[in-house]
Amino acid sequence: MDTIVAFILSYGGMATVGLLCAAGCAIALGVREKLDWPVLFPILSLSLVPLYLGAKLFGVLSLMTYRLKLGLPVDLPSLVADSGIVFYGGLLFFLLSAYLSIRRFVLFKRASSWGLVALIVPLFHGFARIGCYFGHCCYGAVMEGTFFAHFDQHRLPVQLIESGFNFLLFVVLLFLYYYKKSSRGKLVRVYLWAYASFRFLIEFFRADAVRGGIGPLSFSQWVSLCILLGLTLRAILRHRRQAA
Repeated sequence: MDTIVAFILSYGGMATVGLLCAAGCAIALGVREKLDWPVLFPILSLSLVPLYLGAKLFGVLSLMTYRLKLGLPVDLPSLVADSGIVFYGGLLFFLLSAYLSIRRFVLFKRASSWGLVALIVPLFHGFARIGCYFGHCCYGAVMEGTFFAHFDQHRLPVQLIESGFNFLLFVVLLFLYYYKKSSRGKLVRVYLWAYASFRFLIEFFRADAVRGGIGPLSFSQWVSLCILLGLTLRAILRHRRQAA
């Protein structure tokens, strides 16, 4: 029993819980909304492969920026061996894989299927961030005061704050999915706007320098800015096309 509890209260355990909850949510909504489920389920399952590859690639890039800052060697074998995974890489590769597959293979209700993707990402991530807290990674700065004595090493629990944000975002997206059905295809963009903005801000309160960075900003903050810039440019171009 102690071994099972120890596994659940770890990053791997909470990520597994998050994956199961995300899968359950996808199945429940997929069946309820009569989506092209025999096609959609394999798409989401197979997209986990590029998810891991993207997370590992961004882990390598993040570690590389960290080592470059310190003037350490950046040979590829050691970067691959020593790097962890970065959520942003997994997110972007998962979204790209799911988007291309849904566009190519899903025959009906593509917008609803794409909107479903926006729901399962923050649900999974909320549990994964709890795992980060138990795994003592992605930690925040040390804070003074008795309140923070309740948290790991008296640090600001940025993992739990981000977890709470993800769960709140899931609820908001779920509400929009049901009550703004005409906008389901836009939910991924809503998610990206919200999460990239939040992630840029919360990074200022993290203290794990190994996450890398360029100049005054962390690696993930630069990715956040790129996402926000891309969304802004897309919105501008779309507005110009509609006005023409």
